[in-house]
Order: sequence, then structure tokens, then C-alpha cells
Amino acid sequence: MKNILPNLIIVSFLTIVLSCATDDAIPVAENTTTPNPTEDPTEDPQQQYDYMLYTRSGSSSNGFITGFDTFPEGDLDIPNLPTTLAYPSISGGVSYNRYTVNQQKLFGGAGYQRVILDENKVPNEGEIIETLGGGSSVVILNDTKGYYTDFNTLNIQIFNPQTFQRIGEIDMSEAYSIPENDANYYNSLYVVGNTLYACLYTGRSFPPFIYESNVGSIVAIIDTTTDTYQSNIFREETKYPGQPFLRFKNSTVDEQGNLYLPTQGGFGLEEDPEIPIFAKLTRISNETSNFDDFEFIPQLSISSSTAETVINAGFLYVGNGIAYTNVLMEDPETSSDLVNKALMRWVRVDLISQTAQLIEGIPRNAGLTTGMAYNFNNKVQLPVYDPETGESAIYETDPSSTLGTRVFNVTAGGIIYGFYQVEE
Repeated sequence: MKNILPNLIIVSFLTIVLSCATDDAIPVAENTTTPNPTEDPTEDPQQQYDYMLYTRSGSSSNGFITGFDTFPEGDLDIPNLPTTLAYPSISGGVSYNRYTVNQQKLFGGAGYQRVILDENKVPNEGEIIETLGGGSSVVILNDTKGYYTDFNTLNIQIFNPQTFQRIGEIDMSEAYSIPENDANYYNSLYVVGNTLYACLYTGRSFPPFIYESNVGSIVAIIDTTTDTYQSNIFREETKYPGQPFLRFKNSTVDEQGNLYLPTQGGFGLEEDPEIPIFAKLTRISNETSNFDDFEFIPQLSISSSTAETVINAGFLYVGNGIAYTNVLMEDPETSSDLVNKALMRWVRVDLISQTAQLIEGIPRNAGLTTGMAYNFNNKVQLPVYDPETGESAIYETDPSSTLGTRVFNVTAGGIIYGFYQVEE
């Protein structure tokens, strides 16, 4: 296996959520809001939706957020659309009810900002939750409780999604970490029932960001009823669990409540390159709240892939054992090729038979820049970005098919960094 040093791979995940820290203390608000009843859109077939599209420059965090009252189609000249708002700090994040959360606040400083569409579908900047060191994951449990990470502390922060104010934190002082490593922080959060899973990044705090652990992937378990740390679980022969920037809706959880957890592997950075730790799909059982024996490497099912380095990007579960992820088709010559060249392809994964198939009609993409897959209107939306041709588009496929077609393309305004469905 090639001993590639793809610094920009992990930098692409982390640096877009890091910004200047603030010295101000973070206030704790009283959780006195009375929740308003909200309808579950999955129970109302007449629910109408709006859409928000996040785009940003490939070389800076500047970009745009654009609102739509219908699913966008065709060529989009983002800066000249009347429902576009220019933002100086675009990261993307999650959607919930009528709003999205941008994982960097405006005008410097670190934090999370709520964005909501007005009656004309123009995005409006909303409340801000300050963080001391930036963060990479938000998950919302219900109308009155959500969680987010802060790189400055291992304690998981709690906020009220209605008031968008911090209301407390979960003490993680007893959770497993590796103090001798330069960095320990939670990079991905998942909620399944009354359990919050927090994926630990541990390793170097400077490029190359190598995951350094002799116990494999490390995940903390938190009880969301009491907001207390319970235990840690480990998966040997894997590294770097989770994937930042998951949209809310538990898009990695199957019908039985099992959590499919991608691990990013060693990116070819192992001390002994002859014993690589590949990127793998693993599973946490809903019955035991622990890793089971499931393990699958979709890239190895693609015979046309000549890549020796193995990468997972943008994993999405849609139901009936079907999922999607990006796999590497050929090895990069340099680390920057992974974000500057279209070397990856979207595949349809059958988790039951443990097979993967390329989705025809969808071209190669720079998968570590493209971001996540989406699942709206009983279809699957797959972002494609090709730095050489300039294409930044959303393709669509049906879960029962391995064919895809382009739905819309951003002709001006940057690279797609997030595409969200929000309640009207």
C-alpha cells in the first residue's frame, strides 16, 4: 500500500469548523421555554417543504445561502438569485424543523448559528451559540434539547433548539481518552433512542492529523434521559470513527435501531504501511449498545477501482439494507489530489449481502470536498464536485436503482457545501 501523506484529507474535515477562539465565558441560559407542539412531517403526507442550499468558495469560507420554495432544478446562478444571501463563513451543518444550523458564526469567532427563511424564502441570520474552540457536530433530540461539540472541552454541550441557547453540559471527565496525545475531542455525535454516541478523535493536533490509538476506535455512550456519561466502547483494527457534518434525522440508523458507523481508517499514515488500517463500515447493535461483528469495506467490491488507499465519505442509510457512500477509484499522486481532483465515485451499498455497485450516470467527484448524501422525497441526492471541470451539482437516484441523473448544477457561486429540506 502506498504511504500517502494526505494532510488535506483530514484538514478538509476539520479546518472548515475551526476559527478564532473567544476569551468570553459561555453563558448558560435557563431552560424555561414551554415547547410548542410540532407535527412530525413523516406522519403528514401533506407537509410542504422549502430548501436551503449552502455554497462556498473552494479557497475560503466565503459563500452563499440560498432559499427555494420548491426543489431546485437546472443551472443555478447563485449570486444573482433574489433569494440568495452572501455569508462570510459557510460550513454547513444540520437541519431541523424550519431552520438550519451553520457551524461557524458570522464575522469571526467560533460557534453555531441558526438560519431561517423569511416569507420570501430569503435566508435570515439568527441566534448564535458561542463556542470557545469551534466544533464539528450538532444533533437535535427534540424541540427542547440538542447537543453540540466544542473543541475546547471534552464535555458535551446541551442547548435548547427553540431559544437556541446553551443550557448546560455533560461531564465527560470519566470518559476514556488518551491524555498523552496532542488532541482529544468529539468529532461526531449520533442519537439512537435515549442513547447519545460520541466519537472521539484522538491524536495529533497538527498536520498530518493522525488518529493515534492502540485500542482502535473509541466511542462514548451517554444517557440522554439523565444527560450522564455511561461507558465507552471500542472497536479494534479500526481508526477515526464517525463522519462530521451529518444532517439530523439519524441517517445512519436502520429500522432495528442499529447504528452503522463509518470509520475513516489510517489514510495511509500508519507507521508500518504494510499493515494498513482501512476505512470500514462498522455497526453498533441496538440490543447491546456495543459494536457487533459486522464489518464491510465497500471499495473492495468495486473491481474497477485501482486504489490501494481505502476511503469512505458521505455515508447515508436509506432503508431496507440499502446505503450510499463514496469510494476511491484511483490513488492520488499527491495529498492535495484528494480535494483537487475527481477521484471518487458514489456507490449503492447492500448491507445485507455486503455488496456495492457503482451508480451509472453519476461521474467521479472530489468526495472529501463534496460532503454528505441526502434523502428527500423518497429519492437519494448525491453531490458531485469536479475541480477540473467546475461542475458542482446534485444528482438523484432511486434506492431501487443503480442509475442517476443530474437535477441541478451550480454554475456560479462556489461549491455545494450543504443541501437541506426544511419545513415550510
